[in-house]
Amino acid sequence: MGVVVGLVIVVAAVVAGIAVRIWRRDEVFEGITPGLLPAPGQPTVRRHLRRGEQPPVAVRFNPPDGVSPGLAGVAIDGRVDPVELSATLIDLGQRGWLRLHPLTKAPGDKPYDWEIIAATQPPSEPLSPTEQALLTAAFSQGPSTTLATFRKRPEVKEAGDILLNEAASRNWLKHLSQSAAWSAKSIGPLLIGIGVLGLFLFGLGFIGIGMIIGGAIFSAMVGKLPEPLSAEGYAVRVQCEGFKQYLATAEAEQLKFEVGIDTFSRYLPYAMVFGVVDHWRSVFAEALAQDPSAELDGMGWLVLDDVMSTMLILEMFGGGSEIFASLATDFAGFAELPGVEGLMESVGGAFEGFDLGDFGD
Repeated sequence: MGVVVGLVIVVAAVVAGIAVRIWRRDEVFEGITPGLLPAPGQPTVRRHLRRGEQPPVAVRFNPPDGVSPGLAGVAIDGRVDPVELSATLIDLGQRGWLRLHPLTKAPGDKPYDWEIIAATQPPSEPLSPTEQALLTAAFSQGPSTTLATFRKRPEVKEAGDILLNEAASRNWLKHLSQSAAWSAKSIGPLLIGIGVLGLFLFGLGFIGIGMIIGGAIFSAMVGKLPEPLSAEGYAVRVQCEGFKQYLATAEAEQLKFEVGIDTFSRYLPYAMVFGVVDHWRSVFAEALAQDPSAELDGMGWLVLDDVMSTMLILEMFGGGSEIFASLATDFAGFAELPGVEGLMESVGGAFEGFDLGDFGD
C-alpha cells in the first residue's frame, strides 16, 4: 500500500508541476501584429502562448526605443542572469561613466583582473536604478576598484532584483499574487522536508520516499522558471528578437555602410545579452580589416597600456584575442556556479514543452 501511495504522490507532483508551467506561460495580444502594441483605447484580447508557438519576427537594425541592454536581456528570457549586469556595466563604460583597464602580467596575456575606473567628468544624463546600483557598488569606496572586489559588493546582487523591478514597472511581467508565487517556490522544498521527517522519524517508508522524489521533481520543474511576460513584455521581446537577428547575421559590409563601424561599441552590450558576441566581434574585425583608416568612436572606455591604434584594436578583437575573451567572459561571472541547482534545472528541462493542457489546443 505504501508503494502505491508513494507513486500517487510522485504522479501528483508531476501533474502539479505541469500545471504551474502552463500557468506561467507568456501572454500575447490576439489579432495584433507581433512586436506592436495596441493603440490607446484599442480593445484587446490577451491569451497564453501555445506550446511551440513562435510568432514571426521582423529584423530590425537598432535596439527597441528606450530599452537598455539589461532590460533587453530580461525581455528575451524573462529572467536576470549575470550577463545582464555585465552588459549594463559595459554599456555604462561606452556611455562615458567609467573606463575598464585589463590587468595583465605581460602585454597580450589574458587579464588576471580588471580595474574599473570612474570617469573624471561623467555625463549629465539620468541613470536607471540598476545603473545607479552598479556604479555605487563600483565606486562607493573610491574612484576605482577591481572586478574581483566589485563582484563581492552586496549592491551587485541587489542590482539584479532592481533590474527585474524595472521590467515590472513597465508592465512587462504578468502580475502573479504573492501567495501563488510563494506556493510555486515552496511546495517542493516543503514536500521534501515532510518526506525526510516522515521517513526517518515516523517510518513512513515508501510514502516518505515518494514525498522526497515528488518534491524534488516539482522543484526541478518550476524552481528555475523565468518570470512570465505580459502581452506588453512579449511585444518588446519580439522587437529584441528582431535586433538579435541583425546582430547574429550582420556582415562586414553591412556594418561598414549601413550603421558605421563606430556602432560596434554601442551594440556590444546587446550582443552580450543576446549570446551573439562572437559573431559581432568577428564582423567588426572583418570590417575594420577592410578599412584600417576608419575612425573608431566610442572606444575610450577601454584603457590599454599600449597606444590605442586601429591595428591594436584589430588584433585585440581578432579570434585569438585573450583580452577580448576575458572582456566577454570575466564580466559575466557575478554569480556562483549553479552546482546542485544546475542538476535540478536539467531535470526540469526534461519536461520543457510537455504540458497536459496542450492536448486540448
